[in-house]
Amino acid sequence: MTRRWTILVVGAGAVGGTMAVKLAAAGHAVSVLARGPHLEAMRRSGLCLDDPEERLCVDVDAQDDLAAFGPQDLVVLGLKAHQLAPVLSRLAPVLRGDTVVLPALNGLPWWYFYGDSSSHARDATGGCAALQSIDPGGGLLAALDPAHIVGCVVHASAEVVAPGVIRGNGQYRYVLGEPSHSDSARVQALAALFRDAGCQPEATPRIRDAIWMKLVGNATFNPVAGLTRARMDAICANPELIALIRAGMAEIMDLARLYGCDPLVSIAQRLEIAQGIGPVKISTLQDLERGRPLEIAALLHAPLELAQRAAHPMPTLQLLSALLGELDRQTSLR
Repeated sequence: MTRRWTILVVGAGAVGGTMAVKLAAAGHAVSVLARGPHLEAMRRSGLCLDDPEERLCVDVDAQDDLAAFGPQDLVVLGLKAHQLAPVLSRLAPVLRGDTVVLPALNGLPWWYFYGDSSSHARDATGGCAALQSIDPGGGLLAALDPAHIVGCVVHASAEVVAPGVIRGNGQYRYVLGEPSHSDSARVQALAALFRDAGCQPEATPRIRDAIWMKLVGNATFNPVAGLTRARMDAICANPELIALIRAGMAEIMDLARLYGCDPLVSIAQRLEIAQGIGPVKISTLQDLERGRPLEIAALLHAPLELAQRAAHPMPTLQLLSALLGELDRQTSLR
């Protein structure tokens, strides 16, 4: 085992909770910030992860107040993009100068242009550009020193099926990289941490490429899952839906290249990856069924904002954004 880390997972849902279980089972000191029945179940009987190979149950220090925790080696943000604002400004008590903050988010992250040396990354004053669709006015960039951040792209499917219980599909792949597109000792240490915990980490010198590769699937399959209520295997078996998804994927891949990034895979390869996920409910469908706000800004509004800046037409993504946005509004009125 690597040295024993102190780790705080903020938001121990499907993604954050999975990391919490794997890291705690490997012997690290894991705490979680949670709330409601999920918190009470963890306090009572721990946190469990069920996957096709095994059932892991661990004890974690579960609290509902950040003030209850001291400085950490690693802080995992297992939140949705629209949940970040009230949290980032309160992280100071759990941070040391060398604490790594690992945002395990879908879509384009608020820190996307931090560490980017291209002309796209500067605002009118020469500072780091903010994505207004997810960080209006740059409030998130100002709330947390982005030097703490290591980028993380999650390739794992999981669902909270009961308070204190997460069901995973056995895939625990995390792509890790510096926003500056450089190698670093801390990224290598994180990769070793997750590897020793039985996960499949990958350290990359180009984390934005990995972000776009994931977004190619998230920005197409997630809206379709929410609009149709279909699991991944049903979507993959429907030729009409796959034709729509192919069109959206092509738009996103072209946009990635306009911003100097490589989406890493072809459309056929990205569809093959999606087929391998199996009969799972992806996150947008899970949120819809639970009556939660949908993760639209990071998945759809942010790439559409970049497309507008680059005068790049994205009719398929605009259609999916309009439809999913109205569904989100109607759901919130119930």
